[in-house]
Amino acid sequence: MTTCKVDINTIGKIHLLENKITLKRQVKNIISSLLDMPEIKGLSPVLKNKFSTLSLELTFCNDTTICEINSTYRNKNKATDVITFALFADDKNAIVVNKTIELGEIIISTDTLVRQAKENKNDIKTELYTLITHGILHLFGFDHLTQKDYDFVVRIQEAVTKNL
Repeated sequence: MTTCKVDINTIGKIHLLENKITLKRQVKNIISSLLDMPEIKGLSPVLKNKFSTLSLELTFCNDTTICEINSTYRNKNKATDVITFALFADDKNAIVVNKTIELGEIIISTDTLVRQAKENKNDIKTELYTLITHGILHLFGFDHLTQKDYDFVVRIQEAVTKNL
């Protein structure tokens, strides 16, 4: 059985859309659902390692902050919904310490999340958990640079969020 360690942070005065206990529980449910999918376990470079604990940070901010992060780290001077900083996914030489994989950080703009929920005709919670699932997939080493990869990520997100 895999243990999940989730730290939840905010940058600035951010109203969390769920309380921290619920968020942590749902992140753990998302990870559990992903780990139950053979295609995730089979294709993720992260999950090929022996581990008993997965650890990640989930940070919420506003559009101004995520725009600054996006500009600094991705040279894109615009707000976005989610940015991930994967500590493990791209490093084939990474070491698992005490059977714990430090996955990295997911940063979500609550401003963009709320706006996108309306645009996508989703309720706020569905959009929230879709973005969290998207971020976790990035931390597991999945990207969406091609249409095929994008379709895969979207299919997995939808499968996970419909079961929450």
